[in-house]
Amino acid sequence: MSAKVFYFPFLVILILRSQAISAQVLKPGFNKQEYLETLKINQKAHIALNKWAEITTIPEPENFRFVYRSPVVAFDNIWDLWVHKDQRVAMIAVQGSIATGASFLANLYAAMIPAKGELQLDKDFKFTYNLSNNPNAAVHVGWFVAMAYLSKTIEHKIDSCYKSGIKDFILTGHSQGGGITFMLNSYLENLKSDKKLPEDIRFKTYCSAGPKPGNLYYAYDYENMTKGGWGYNVVNTADWVPDVPFSVQTVDDFTAVNPFRGAKAMIRKQKFPKNLALKHVYNRMSKPSKRARRNYQKFLGKMVSKAVKKQIPGFNVPAFYNSNYYVRTGKTIVLHADEAYFKEFNNSPDNPNIWQHHFPKQYLFLAEKLPANMIE
Repeated sequence: MSAKVFYFPFLVILILRSQAISAQVLKPGFNKQEYLETLKINQKAHIALNKWAEITTIPEPENFRFVYRSPVVAFDNIWDLWVHKDQRVAMIAVQGSIATGASFLANLYAAMIPAKGELQLDKDFKFTYNLSNNPNAAVHVGWFVAMAYLSKTIEHKIDSCYKSGIKDFILTGHSQGGGITFMLNSYLENLKSDKKLPEDIRFKTYCSAGPKPGNLYYAYDYENMTKGGWGYNVVNTADWVPDVPFSVQTVDDFTAVNPFRGAKAMIRKQKFPKNLALKHVYNRMSKPSKRARRNYQKFLGKMVSKAVKKQIPGFNVPAFYNSNYYVRTGKTIVLHADEAYFKEFNNSPDNPNIWQHHFPKQYLFLAEKLPANMIE
């Protein structure tokens, strides 16, 4: 084979590969300007149905134009589609909590369900999903249900964008919207893995003020899935929302190989009366957390399910996962609330505004101080 014959197909491959690379606009790594745009867009999504939303002077998005707002579903949930003015990038922004009982019902519905399975959510909606391949992974049921109903229009719009030449998507949400966006990211990435979405679609996620979406096994899988700079959660250190939901850890939440799971068997082998003393200590340490878990599932699972059935006609209550061990998830970008911040925003515990450090306005104040070229 002559050098020319060999060189030509090699050159074609290089050209095609360079075209494929150039077609992808989004790059890995935290991008300050991208995040500032998500804040501005999340503010607009947040005030869509929110009668008590704080009136702010947040600037208009600079690079994206509004295209679509979804119907209201589930717990008064909506999402917005924005498209970049100059690049082939679309942004999916999930609304956060608003001032309705239904919206806060999603937050209170805080029992866990498995992160993979099939649920008949109502008589017309069977939802097959995969957020993690780990059988021990579990997620917040309220935000999951919201994500499931939102996914119907999201998948449709992704398909439309893809047909128009858009392959890069930024997923974002502030507050409750961040909690939902964690799961949306997992759901869509696993659709790619299952060949139900084109493999050349790329998702980059900016959760903002995101609460804890699931347990440690879910967090591990999410962080592995988004490693290399494709998924972030940005938190204000003065904001309480990233601290929730309440987390209850029991001995059942440890990995399979650990000294606590077999503690009872080891205690029984001890001589009398040492075995009785150790058993007493073990029970005093383990039973309170298990009792707390039962109460958690009773009040924030079974009891709240009754209100959910009234909110979503025909809703079928799923079987809960026996854990409430919520953990912080995703690569975290910390917005450190400093002295200048507290001069601007009151931090007194007597302040009646519990959202004082939570709105996009406060996050924008701190995010603008981030280095323009920071690498995370």
